[in-house]
Amino acid sequence: MPKLYEDNNLTVRGKLIPFAEFVPFAGTPAANKEISTPNSIAAAEAYLGKPVPELPATLYMEYYRNGNRSNYEGPYFARRAAATTLLTAELTEGKGRFTDLLVDYIWAICEESTWVIPAHNHPDHGNPINCLPDAFMLDEDDDVRNIDLFSAMTGAAMAYVWYFGGKVLDPVTPVIRSRLKKLIEKRIFHGYLNDFEGTCWWKGNEGRALNNWTPWIVSNVLFAIMLCESDDGKREEAVIRSVTYIDRFTKDYPSDGGCDEGPSYWGVAGASYFDCVELISELTGGSVSLVKDPFLRRMCEYIADFNLCGNIYANFADAPHILGCDSALLARMGRVTGSDKLTAMAARNDRPRGWHHSHTLWRAVMNMYEPAPEPLKYDAPDFIFYEGLCVMIARNAGGMVTAVKGGHNAESHNHNDVGSFILFKDCKPVFVDPGVETYCKETFSSKRYTLWAMRSLCHNLPEINGCEQKPGRAYHAELLSCSDRCFSVELKAAYPSEAEIISYIRTVKLDDEGFLVTDKVKLGGDGSFVLSLMCSEEPKLSDGSFTLPDAGVNAVYCGYDKAEVDTFPLDPKLTREWSTDRLHRVRLFGKADGETVFTLKAK
Repeated sequence: MPKLYEDNNLTVRGKLIPFAEFVPFAGTPAANKEISTPNSIAAAEAYLGKPVPELPATLYMEYYRNGNRSNYEGPYFARRAAATTLLTAELTEGKGRFTDLLVDYIWAICEESTWVIPAHNHPDHGNPINCLPDAFMLDEDDDVRNIDLFSAMTGAAMAYVWYFGGKVLDPVTPVIRSRLKKLIEKRIFHGYLNDFEGTCWWKGNEGRALNNWTPWIVSNVLFAIMLCESDDGKREEAVIRSVTYIDRFTKDYPSDGGCDEGPSYWGVAGASYFDCVELISELTGGSVSLVKDPFLRRMCEYIADFNLCGNIYANFADAPHILGCDSALLARMGRVTGSDKLTAMAARNDRPRGWHHSHTLWRAVMNMYEPAPEPLKYDAPDFIFYEGLCVMIARNAGGMVTAVKGGHNAESHNHNDVGSFILFKDCKPVFVDPGVETYCKETFSSKRYTLWAMRSLCHNLPEINGCEQKPGRAYHAELLSCSDRCFSVELKAAYPSEAEIISYIRTVKLDDEGFLVTDKVKLGGDGSFVLSLMCSEEPKLSDGSFTLPDAGVNAVYCGYDKAEVDTFPLDPKLTREWSTDRLHRVRLFGKADGETVFTLKAK
């Protein structure tokens, strides 16, 4: 696994363009601090006549009191989207219609005691669990030194307002931008340029494996540094640190470029790493650049490979199965890395350029000016294997596409799903991964695997001798083979010892005849083998088979004694994703006597 900057002997020391000479967004109208994008006007008009959403202390405390994080995060994110959108609209129209409301939003964001959301706040001073964040004096002794995903995003958003908003805000009063600059310095730059014990784990100072937090935060801080930090010494130190942090991120990244956090987190993992690479290149005038590195290209192409059909993705980990396509980002990735695969995907999904508020403001600005890609023919291969992730994706001529995984149960945003598979036919779900419910306090706690959507019992996996899979790297698959659309793994180690498994080999095959799962299991004695199959439509059971009428699929099973169906009610988030208020689980009950083979065929 590469440390790309270190391995390529790339250093930024002495190579940054001095702030006084630096022009951001070179080659775009934004280089002249000009932003004009008509679609922002209608978006901003939706805010007129409405009050700034409130963020009282009791709303912040809800996460600690009852585990709800959505009630605070909703208005928190709405404030930031409104501020950047109102400014963009005012820069476009120039009539003063949006200025007062813009000032109200910016002032409200400045008034927030912290930009760190409740779910990410970890008080450093022994505060009781229900206490509010210790963030009063803006000095090194309070909690503002902790930078989380969304304080970094806020810093970038406010840097955007500070940099582009001078001609709009300064005629009102220069106090606004002056205050913004000081808050960015205290709440973002201070914690970035100094290391305090127990904060900012995502820097990798403790040697732990890193996840999306690192490139996502670094890209936003680099954006703010690029626009707001005029001290060339601090500017260089920030970029040097940035290179160190993202090298630590790729150190544990699979060599195939695969994102173990799933497709939805790729947008702020591999894609944010791409943002970092672009920003470092911009800051050094192109003298320190990795845009042609093959590993960067593989990181970017992951999202195209995991696109199963239409807007459906292989949604392992905490990912929905349906994702939007950031066509401008993919077009830029394809253009600068030389990937026809990404260019073709961008062209298929291209949409008009304009303003779209983003958690990554660098991307939002660059996307406005990315040229539309030329149409390019690219047919997805019928077989893809990501060895580092241990994931196979396969297609057949009958419109079926499957994704199956090995790996282990300590992946980032892990579900206990070693050996599970996903199957769609003509973009209709057959066997699914449920995804993840709305995040709450339990989602990232010791109670994570009490949540049904995280458990192997609610993935396409068996319960063996009453045992389900457990979390941890020790619970893993051993890859036996993967070729010609056939994937075979030994899953003995994915289950606890009390399951008494001597051997459990799962083979998943997709050919032009259809989809076949073969489970060959050998137990220490007679035992039970109960296979779960998750479906979004209600299966119609018959003797030895069941049908999924909407998907047009018939499934035949062998070795099992009976089948039952139960249901799982969905929360509003999953209801939107699956267009139904419940998922259905087929349970196939079998007995294992010595070495037993169970099969499932679908076509």
